[in-house]
Amino acid sequence: MTSDKQVTEQLLAKHKEALTEYRRWDERVKQLLKGRRLRDLSQEDMEAYREAATKRDAAYDQMRHLERALLDDIPGATTGKFPRINPEDLRKAGKDRSKKS
Repeated sequence: MTSDKQVTEQLLAKHKEALTEYRRWDERVKQLLKGRRLRDLSQEDMEAYREAATKRDAAYDQMRHLERALLDDIPGATTGKFPRINPEDLRKAGKDRSKKS
């Protein structure tokens, strides 16, 4: 049987691996784009960019899932569930501020 501490340590180790993987692919994306825009990439570079970006995004997704697993059992901990923002409320708030100025 594994204890809670062992499970947490395993999750942390997996998160560290995912973070390392994310950083590696993010650096590759940056290298491919260095000083260029997407439309300036050759076909070969574009394919490499898409692969690197896809793998970077997958690593990020895995990191977030592991964070969720780590924080689920901690009361008050969150990984970013926030209420949905209504754009109309933002417009109204902006108008109210401009009237006060």
